[in-house]
Amino acid sequence: MWNKIYLIVLAVFLLAMALLTNYSRDWLQSIGSPQAAIEGYFYYSNFSWIFLWFSAFVLLILANVVLAKYLKSWAMWATFLYFAFFIMVRYFWLGRSALQFQSENGFPDAGLSWGPILGVILCAAAAAFVFFNQFTVLRMSKTMHPTAAEPEFEEASEPIADEP
Repeated sequence: MWNKIYLIVLAVFLLAMALLTNYSRDWLQSIGSPQAAIEGYFYYSNFSWIFLWFSAFVLLILANVVLAKYLKSWAMWATFLYFAFFIMVRYFWLGRSALQFQSENGFPDAGLSWGPILGVILCAAAAAFVFFNQFTVLRMSKTMHPTAAEPEFEEASEPIADEP
């Protein structure tokens, strides 16, 4: 059941992020005032940024439930891929498009962007966080719900003789 809940929530968040990303991009292709277009882009880009963090947090909570209940980590890594994909879209595609739009329309601050470097750092940090979160949840789960105790082997007091 938790697997299905996770997949439904992931699908809803994927659709919402795709729509917000597309809407942000559409502002850069506006035929109106360049100033209004860049303001609209930044408004929806910032809104999608907040939504990305919120949705990744919710997905991470659900992934922790799936991991703790079924001891399967696929949901944790699906959450990471969701986050990393939209980070890369934001910093490598939309950010570059916004800089190009600004430079084509004579905006003064259309210079060098550190966005791609920040995107790579955020993805690496998210991967490390997911790995350590998975490690912690699995260790806690094994501590709280140990499997059947393994029998301890005692040393034989007398050596066993080989039979012919």
